[in-house]
Amino acid sequence: MAPGGRFSLAGLFQSTHAHVRIGRVLAIVVFGAALQVLAQTALARALPKSEVGIISLILGALPILSTLSLLGQDAATVRFLSRPGGHAFDARAHVKRVLLLVLPLGAIAGAAGAAFYGLPGAAAAAVVVLVVSQNAIALATSVPRARHEYERAMAGRWLPLIIIGVSYITLFASHSLSYGAALVTIVVSFGAAALLYTTWQLRASEPGRERVPAGVMREGFFLFGITVSFSLMVSLDKMVIGKMLPYSELAVYATVFSIMKAFDFIFYSLTYVLMPRVNVWEKVNLRRLNIGIAGVAAIVTTGYLLFGDDVVHILFAGRYDAGIVLIGPFVLAGILKLFYAVPSSVVGGRLPREALKGFLWFNLGAIVLNVALDIAFINLWGLVGAAIATAIAWAIRLLGGYIIIAIHREHLDAPSTDDEVT
Repeated sequence: MAPGGRFSLAGLFQSTHAHVRIGRVLAIVVFGAALQVLAQTALARALPKSEVGIISLILGALPILSTLSLLGQDAATVRFLSRPGGHAFDARAHVKRVLLLVLPLGAIAGAAGAAFYGLPGAAAAAVVVLVVSQNAIALATSVPRARHEYERAMAGRWLPLIIIGVSYITLFASHSLSYGAALVTIVVSFGAAALLYTTWQLRASEPGRERVPAGVMREGFFLFGITVSFSLMVSLDKMVIGKMLPYSELAVYATVFSIMKAFDFIFYSLTYVLMPRVNVWEKVNLRRLNIGIAGVAAIVTTGYLLFGDDVVHILFAGRYDAGIVLIGPFVLAGILKLFYAVPSSVVGGRLPREALKGFLWFNLGAIVLNVALDIAFINLWGLVGAAIATAIAWAIRLLGGYIIIAIHREHLDAPSTDDEVT
């Protein structure tokens, strides 16, 4: 943070404390994501493309059902508890109350998603366990994130996927990675991680003196538009492909996308720190922030354009070379995603409730447009059409975020004081 409490990306990374915290968060994300790339490689080498497609659907697309059934309660918890004085509230009791709402909703959403895709018994069970477990972990990690314990929170979010990655690699090395083993691993990893982490976090949370206001849960419905936006952007193309094209095509799309996640690593790390912290900054300097992001985007983009096709060819033994053409539109979508980190963090963490309402309606409309673009472009150009539709949708969301910020620009100079939650 710059002198006088003003924020800039350069100041954030020059500060020893901030540099260490963001670096640790990024290290956790990179470690977990690297395991996911290796796990996807193991699946691609060991299973038929149709089975890889089903596993990719479960792990890559259907987690959106968790975001839908959470109703924004994790983001609302972070937004409220990260404000000055948040330690005075009983976060433990609040999380327990919210869990009673979102766990049953997660089970219903998981079962509905499995039925929609016609997934058989074992795959359907994996979807239900995954969605319920993600709901529990998302709520449990919202408290340490709000308390600025970012490493602890991010480790919890990645824990089940880290377990899955290690398990798939181990099974592949022992020639035991089968479709059934992959599904069982999903169930055990997500179920055990959710139970252990949530129990530990609830016991570790100090009970506050005051009850979290009921208005926090109502505010979650407005934040829903922000959280569901990102999850849908990551998953919607895969969900539509899974319905319109053979699972073998989805396998190509998901496998190539698995190596394109450097943009996601940086996005996750920045927004995970930025969204809670914008509540206490005196001023947000959008220009400096975007200049810094542009520099990072240029470095990552250069790496992908120079070496991406070789990585796909070598890593997947030439089996997925047909997907190399997707690298270009994936890079464009990634650049737009990085810049979207700014408005999503500012609107979600700092701007008043009126901004949340506007952003909610904008994102709901954008989601409908995204589905229409996916369907139209897939019919025209197949997998490339899906990737192009995703890039266009990110551009629309980025524009919408800055429209909301422009309307409420006065709140960039001082945190909102007219958004009390009761």
